[in-house]
Amino acid sequence: MINHWTIGTLTAAALTSSTLASVSTYTSDISMIGDITNAANFNELEHQQSLSGYQEDGLELNSDRDYFSWDAPGLDGSEMFYANTGELGLIDISLVDGSDFTDIDMQISSGWSPAEIGTMYLWVQLYSNGDIVGEFDIDATTGDYIGLVGGGYDQISIGSYGSAAIRDSHNESARNAIAIDNISVGTYVPTPGTLMIAGCGLIGLRRRR
Repeated sequence: MINHWTIGTLTAAALTSSTLASVSTYTSDISMIGDITNAANFNELEHQQSLSGYQEDGLELNSDRDYFSWDAPGLDGSEMFYANTGELGLIDISLVDGSDFTDIDMQISSGWSPAEIGTMYLWVQLYSNGDIVGEFDIDATTGDYIGLVGGGYDQISIGSYGSAAIRDSHNESARNAIAIDNISVGTYVPTPGTLMIAGCGLIGLRRRR
């Protein structure tokens, strides 16, 4: 069953180089991306490998930690992107050539629920040319796919936190323990009867650290 969450009210604003017209989100138990242009499953990662500037099929993910291999709940037991002891900050995702994203989803789990399926408290930020153009607070279940539909940004920063209160503080130095698997970039393909109901709330431009 596919679940859809209302995240906020759609807001548009002029940016430095483009306009973020509309970004919507969804959670699903399957990927809903077709016509895939870039994909990463992390299956070649090795335990304790550096995650700084990790690249796969035109995608780049950044963490200043090494990879920790474990059986994350809700995932299939293969390798995934996970920082040893968690990350003091968010995980950054971009395209190697620096271009804007179109539609994207990824399967996620969390070190905060290491032994069982549980709720994840996610914080997602979107950037364009170093300026923040939108963000979401999303509650999801370990093993869900999280999707972003609509472009106008070239970097995604994402984290999973130990409680809603920690997530809602929007502290970029808080410990994040997200596990990411099966990223697909391409075109959103809704299943019959699916309704997309979320919007991206613009929160005021500020330059990334």
